[in-house]
Amino acid sequence: MITTAPLPLYADLGRALGGATAGISPWLKPWDSGLLSPRSAWSLAAIASAISRRQGLPPRVLLPGWICNQSLWPLRRMGAELLFLPVRPDGAMEWETAEALGSLDMVVVVHPFGCPARLDAARDFANRRGALLVEDAAHCLMPGPGIHESGDVVLYSPHKLVATPAGGVIAIRPRAEAWADAIAEELGDMTMSPPEAANEWRWLARRLAQTLIPDALRPLLPQGGQADFASDPPTIAMEPPLAPSRLAQRLLDARDLEAEATRRRDNETALRELVAPLADLRPLFPAGDWIPYRMALRAASPKAAAERYRALRAARLPVETWPDMAPEVTADPCHGAGAVALRSSVLLLPVHGALDPKRLASAYGKVLR
Repeated sequence: MITTAPLPLYADLGRALGGATAGISPWLKPWDSGLLSPRSAWSLAAIASAISRRQGLPPRVLLPGWICNQSLWPLRRMGAELLFLPVRPDGAMEWETAEALGSLDMVVVVHPFGCPARLDAARDFANRRGALLVEDAAHCLMPGPGIHESGDVVLYSPHKLVATPAGGVIAIRPRAEAWADAIAEELGDMTMSPPEAANEWRWLARRLAQTLIPDALRPLLPQGGQADFASDPPTIAMEPPLAPSRLAQRLLDARDLEAEATRRRDNETALRELVAPLADLRPLFPAGDWIPYRMALRAASPKAAAERYRALRAARLPVETWPDMAPEVTADPCHGAGAVALRSSVLLLPVHGALDPKRLASAYGKVLR
């Protein structure tokens, strides 16, 4: 069945249930140290908390204006001062506007939907401010060209890209090794014990059911997501972070990442070919050898985006909007041409590795024409 959430493959289940050894080495380079975390939102908070404890003041954190507001809840809770840099229509951060911001402790750059962001200006800016440069690679399957090259710390969220109920990775580069113990201590202080095994097995049962249900039955099932293109889900208090369970770690470790990367590229290519003739939709990012998290499409106007979104939902096909943005961003006119314009024109389609490119193109092709 076509779903937004990644689904387990039988080969992965065989390796996981057969006692595969959990590890985070695919997300580390040989000279890195690494930590397993619940997810990237809590990883960011652990880094900020380490900075706060060392300097005795709330950290000042610079973020791209288009970052998801829900993911910032742990940062807000621990008292970090958040500043949002305007982005251009392609999502690149406007570094020339950052010079007037004063002192900063942490600079966060996001690789959106798996597409590598240019980090030359970010690295130079962080160096001049004496700030930690954090690469938010939560949308990236694994390190690759342009990803995991410039940051002091790199954050991954494998649970977003492979079928596992939880799991994030904090990769600490050699230049930030002095922070490793402090970040580990903060992460340990905030993370609770794993959930009961029964909860994990219920999660797995739901994913297996989605795997087994024929796609022809998808229109009969409950539909998640936002009913209206312009509406955002409310920001909610996040439950305390739970350490990934043994089952979650085994599922994380069992996935063949190279095979997942190939299938994601194949699925995105199929959707690119599908929308190529359309006048009102185009890929947000150019094709390349990077690994997509979602197929990001930009509509010619907010009206076109809303109409396409409505049509896809009417066909019961998975489609998402740009993540909810911070209220500081939506209230600031400086973000109107960048982050706000992206929110009002971008649609997201699934491309995860349990999908088949021909079936994906066939299903979406009935609507996107």
